Amino acid sequence: MVTLSFIVNIYWNYPYPAKVIPFRISRVGDSFIRLCYFYLCLAAYFISYRLFTKSIKILEKWVLGAMIAAIYGWYLFLSSGLNLPYFKLPGMGDPQILGGFIRCSTFKEGNYFGLFLLLSASVSFYLKKMIQGWFLLFSVIVSMSTISIISVFLFVFFFYRKKLFRLSILIKVVPVLIIGIIVFLQTDLYQRYVYEKLFDSSKTLTQSNFSKVDRIITGRVAFYSGIENPFFGVGPANYGLHYDYYNRYQKIVVNRNEYFDHFAQRKNERAIPNNVYLEVLSEYGVIAVVLFVLFLFLILMKAYYLKEDAIVAGIFSIILSFNAFPSFIMLFIWVFLAIPFAIHRNKLNQQLLETN
Repeated sequence: MVTLSFIVNIYWNYPYPAKVIPFRISRVGDSFIRLCYFYLCLAAYFISYRLFTKSIKILEKWVLGAMIAAIYGWYLFLSSGLNLPYFKLPGMGDPQILGGFIRCSTFKEGNYFGLFLLLSASVSFYLKKMIQGWFLLFSVIVSMSTISIISVFLFVFFFYRKKLFRLSILIKVVPVLIIGIIVFLQTDLYQRYVYEKLFDSSKTLTQSNFSKVDRIITGRVAFYSGIENPFFGVGPANYGLHYDYYNRYQKIVVNRNEYFDHFAQRKNERAIPNNVYLEVLSEYGVIAVVLFVLFLFLILMKAYYLKEDAIVAGIFSIILSFNAFPSFIMLFIWVFLAIPFAIHRNKLNQQLLETN
């Protein structure tokens, strides 16, 4: 579907002008690069599968790299927050900063870093490296990614669900949890960063709901561009070209300011959906997004069948994080998705050896 979408959209003429955006090469050239990235991700998936079936212990290298990235992330986070000079690694651009804190370590943005830490924790728990796993989960704080932090709670709940539902644990944990939630609901932290961010009306723009409103606008563009081009979508990396035609931000935000008008129009900028499912729907069509969701579900079921709770929790983190994630063409995601099938193959090989 990805290749067909690319070919069809080379020649397809739309009844409206494309948005003027900067290209790295050209419209077709940039779309071809995205197509190549997709096949690079598939290659990473199959290569990882082969490597993991030879030796699953190679994942220890992943954990080591993740620990280094997490420690460096804390170093940048604390140094920037305290207004101290910090050392950037060679090749790093300007790091993403939020509220005066660097939130991305060696990644382009905090959401990438947050999901990487989650999946690294999943690998750590699978390898029974619990201390490293908990450190990586705790380090998600550095990413300042709301969806990643929520995913941490989902991860922990699923991984420890059997222990949590024991009567002796429930008696101890539930009262503390209820009191903790009640106290948290009264704090300014909850009001500003949870309630106002998630539940404030989108009609009136505020500092708290700015991010949510922006995602509603970009998500709406992706949804309608996908629904109106259901078979092949608008093509790889072409979402931004159709942004102006489907952008109806004036109907979503009634009370807004001049800055937001300029921001929402994204003049001379390449917009992205910031939602993987909507990105696939928009750029590759309805069939592609159905196949993509089925692919994730198949991997989830494979890990669940293997009773590998740490890996299942990691896949849950992917599925949830994709609702507020810039793109699915990140190599570490596809490397991780190869793990359940590699584990299954390794167990089959072990059974054959024991039988013989």
